[in-house]
Amino acid sequence: MSIIRKPSTDPSTELRSLEHLKLAESASTVSLAPDAPGTAVESHAKATEAGCGILNLNLHGIYSSAELQNGIKFAVSNYELGTIPAGRVIVEKVASTAIGSNVGSNLMVSANLFNTGGQQHYLQSGVNNSAGWSTSVNQSEVVPLGYAPIVSLLPNEYSRTPTVHYEPGSGLDDGLVQRYGHLSTGENLRANIVSFPGEDYYYVAKDHVVLDIIERNWDALGQDVPGERVREGNWIKVSDRLVDKVLDELNSKVLAHMPLTDLKALNFHVKADPALAAHLDPDTDFPISLSLAVSYRSIAPELSE
Repeated sequence: MSIIRKPSTDPSTELRSLEHLKLAESASTVSLAPDAPGTAVESHAKATEAGCGILNLNLHGIYSSAELQNGIKFAVSNYELGTIPAGRVIVEKVASTAIGSNVGSNLMVSANLFNTGGQQHYLQSGVNNSAGWSTSVNQSEVVPLGYAPIVSLLPNEYSRTPTVHYEPGSGLDDGLVQRYGHLSTGENLRANIVSFPGEDYYYVAKDHVVLDIIERNWDALGQDVPGERVREGNWIKVSDRLVDKVLDELNSKVLAHMPLTDLKALNFHVKADPALAAHLDPDTDFPISLSLAVSYRSIAPELSE
């Protein structure tokens, strides 16, 4: 039986600016060797001077029913990718260009797209999929924690129709991503901020991002950073409540909602729902092949490390 996947529409991504603090200003080709017998990943990296590119990933192998029900991981980091950004990028699109499944059951394909922070459920990442998240009744069974569903392959599906399955819609202005995409979340934001027991101020390193934000909002926050004296050549004295407010706003409204990816830590996961695959012959091996085009762009190169 042959099932042909029809192309999806290409919905636009709606961006909006934050309502609170003003946080932003108004090809080579490489073939990849297989990871293990029966599993193959091939990739062609096309990079441009602007830091954009496309990874054409060919995931294929022959698997037993038990392997499919346990899940198969394709770790891109195991292979030579050529020249790609070393830091974090934004995956702008994931599309299938060819599908070949000789499995008489649905297969969920997922990826750890948001792999630069801690593991969390994709619905809590703050990132929307403009193409719509693929879902199933037993979603938690087939999509590991920290992964996002990309596409559910139908039983015995074959297709050569390019179809977009993921386009991020985080709701963040692009300028915010470019300016703050290099930052870590949580307590790491407090590096180079010194507190003093019993005092109501911090010493903040003069190149810390919090001072940049305070300077942009000096009229609303009540502190003029350029007018402050630099202490010991490196430190600015700032109210602790003010710093805490800015860091909380930056972390909760911006950093926690950035769709950032480390390409070298990117994995794809293919799994059959055991409830739907129980009828598969345990003594038969099933070939699958999936070609994916992963489009990405770098954030500001000097910020991405």
